[in-house]
Amino acid sequence: MAPLPPPPPPRADSRCPLPSLVHLQGDWANVYEPSDDTYLLLDALAADLAVLRAALPGVVLELGSGSGCIITGLAQILARGGVPAASAALVATDLNASANAATAATAAANSVPLEVVRADLLGAVRPGTVDVLLFNPPYVPTSEEEAAGGQAERDISAAWAGGPDGRVVVDRLLPDLGRLLSARGVFYLLGVRENRPDELAAQVEAQHGMRAELIAERRAQNERLFVMRFSRSQPASA
Repeated sequence: MAPLPPPPPPRADSRCPLPSLVHLQGDWANVYEPSDDTYLLLDALAADLAVLRAALPGVVLELGSGSGCIITGLAQILARGGVPAASAALVATDLNASANAATAATAAANSVPLEVVRADLLGAVRPGTVDVLLFNPPYVPTSEEEAAGGQAERDISAAWAGGPDGRVVVDRLLPDLGRLLSARGVFYLLGVRENRPDELAAQVEAQHGMRAELIAERRAQNERLFVMRFSRSQPASA
């Protein structure tokens, strides 16, 4: 597989408004605080509105929802694009009980209907039902021990400790991706260059016949972040 082409340049108006998070002030010791990766994923989703609308989302699922900023922000993006929140079932999962509470509070504070489930990846998901899947995984390269400890303790370190190459959790998800998504489903994955996005794209194409496209990139301090979209077919142009 040829290397992924670079994403299109960002529009001047590409910065997406954030949902209100004032209710979470002081909770960041236990919940991942929205940062450059959060903002990039929301900006990418806003720029990809045509693709999201074409997916006719009946079920939207975020894995590892943390503060709830991303899935709540996506509901607002869809609403601004003419897709009311009531037309889609919004579901957010996280291992961390504090993150579950924060996600529910963020949705409520922004008047977004949302179901929150404490679960590990796809444990509570019926096959073939998800139209839009979102994942800002623990992508920071760490030791295997650090990543395993975060997952076992279900604490805030599980939000960022990704093991060697930052891929431990993502590599658990990818084999199940094809059975999880609906026929029109799309998957948005955030990561860093150390996660080897070209290899990720080739793996998903080989396993599931899905197309990968790099839709956004941004340098944030010492990280080079990216957002990749996976789909079963050529999506509508954004």
